[in-house]
Amino acid sequence: MSLDRNKLFVDAVIFDMDGTLIDSIDIYFEIVEIALKRLELPQVSRTKILDAAETGDFNWDLVLPDEVKNKKDEIVVAAWEIINEVAPQMFEENLELIRGADNILQNISSGMPKIGLVTSTQRQHLKIKMRPLKSAGVEKLFEVIITSDDVPNRKPDPDPLIECAKRLDVNPNKCVYVGDTRTDIKAGKAAGMRTVGVLTGFDEFEILEKENPDAIIDSVQNLLEVIAI
Repeated sequence: MSLDRNKLFVDAVIFDMDGTLIDSIDIYFEIVEIALKRLELPQVSRTKILDAAETGDFNWDLVLPDEVKNKKDEIVVAAWEIINEVAPQMFEENLELIRGADNILQNISSGMPKIGLVTSTQRQHLKIKMRPLKSAGVEKLFEVIITSDDVPNRKPDPDPLIECAKRLDVNPNKCVYVGDTRTDIKAGKAAGMRTVGVLTGFDEFEILEKENPDAIIDSVQNLLEVIAI
């Protein structure tokens, strides 16, 4: 066990998935862009797409032009039909592991902390998201996996993280949550956990810094620089 007192000493490491362990961010942007193109709607900036996705429930008001908002319900239904059509194949063909994610999971599993996963992904879509982790042989290192179907409220509500800590049998204040968005940091802090932001996903350093996480690192592969195992 490391004796570096500047590091975080925890009993469990809980990970976000998209943008933290799997390289899925560009896929999400492209899926929304395809939906807008097929519906003959103007493209929007990726910053707007990111803002629309911040709470986990996509806010179409932020990406639809004002002149079509009187038909919002109809358009949203059509958009989700397109997304549900194209997303599985895009994830199947393009999804990859964040570099070094498999090594960091193996290193943590060889130490003392337990490992959990909390994702806003629905359980019906979990298999395809887990494929890169399964291919790397690290899927079974997660002792607990919490999806959006397992608790009433999504991140940034603390419920998913508290439920994960409960199933891991670890006090939340003995856990660290590792994620790529302001939502992840907010959820971790609300749950009473330590938090680490990574720069491989949706939010940039300046956005994460505003949430005051315990650490911000370039990638999950650098995690052992800030936690002790």
